[in-house]
Formats: sequence, C-alpha cells, structure tokens
Amino acid sequence: MTGNLNHSAVRILVADDHPLFRAGVVAELRRNPAFTIIAEAGDGQQALDLIQRLQPDVAILDVMMPQLTGLEVARRLNQTECPTAVILLTMLNEQTIFLQALEFGVRGYVLKDAAVQDIEKAVSQVADGKYYLSPDLSGLLIKKTTRINTPDAPSALQSLSPAERTVMRLVAELQSNQEIADRLFISVHTVENHKVNIARKLDLKGRNALLKFAVEHKARL
Repeated sequence: MTGNLNHSAVRILVADDHPLFRAGVVAELRRNPAFTIIAEAGDGQQALDLIQRLQPDVAILDVMMPQLTGLEVARRLNQTECPTAVILLTMLNEQTIFLQALEFGVRGYVLKDAAVQDIEKAVSQVADGKYYLSPDLSGLLIKKTTRINTPDAPSALQSLSPAERTVMRLVAELQSNQEIADRLFISVHTVENHKVNIARKLDLKGRNALLKFAVEHKARL
C-alpha cells in the first residue's frame, strides 16, 4: 500500500506466538483510528494463510514463530508478489537476518523491546511505501554491516559518478525515492534513472538488490 493514510484505514495483521505480547501490540495499534486490525495469528503458517486470503495492507510478523518463521513467510510472500507490506519483529540483533529481510522485500524491522514505542510509526511509514528501522537497531546493524566490508570491495563502485554515490548513500539510509528527490532537489524520475544506471554498472539484478548492496557497502560509498 502506498496511498495516503487519510483516505482509508490501514488494514493490519499481527502474528506472534506469545499471546500477551501480541495483545500489547494490537492494543497499541488500536489507539490510532487510522489503523484497523483485521486478523491475528499465533504461528507462521496461519499468518501466511490469512495474509494470502485477506491481503492486509501491512503484516507484522515475529521473526521466530512455530510452523514458519516470519522470515520464511516474507520469502514466500515475496515469491508470489503479494501486495502486503511486511514488518518483522525481532529480539535478534543479527545483521544477516536483516540483509535477508531486505532481499525478501521486508519494509520494516522493529526490535521487540521497542515495539510499543516504534510500532505505530513503523506501520505509518511502511503503509506509505517507505522503509522503517527501529532507531535502537539502526546503529547496531550499520556497525555490523560496515565490519563485513573488506579492502577489496567491488571495484565497480569506482565507476559510479558523485551523484550516483550520493543516491546510493541515501538508499543505504532506507530513504524512499521521494525522500531522495527532496533531499537532492531533483525529480523522482531522475532518482529512478540514477538507480537504473547504478544497477547496470554494478550488475545488480532483482528487486531490492540495489538496496541490499547499498546497506552492505555503506562504509565505502
């Protein structure tokens, strides 16, 4: 969903195998009249079935659930090009899971310890077509990501123009096309053209490949 939140309520599914935690997230979301909880699930398979049947605007999934993990649900939804935007809830500070989540089209990544504070903003951002990463998680993941960069990082980065490198840095910060355009005082069309050229130069293929690469190599942009 990429429409304006004022036009209709954001339809949300919440899946977590801990009933009390799930109830807390649901209660927090119900405080916002712009949100409607249309379903809850206690395991990954139930969540997947409900998402495929109801097609909510946003699905909030615990990473670790019985039957299917939240990451596996995201992977399967990504394969079917389901329009539902996914937010993952996690207790894990694992950079590898974060990168997999990007690859599977996940648009939000929220630390469970901060879920009550962050979930409303996360849903608003994701429902508006943007990315969201819990502030407490952002610094940690970026630090972990920069450590995996080696001195022989792809030399193709050198082929990028200064403008393209700037766009890549903003992509690594999970900025949307519109946000990048506003920051650089250019059109969204120009941002999209830059991304096409960057993907060609770096031989990146597939949805979110450029985003994943930008996050992995942020220290060298």
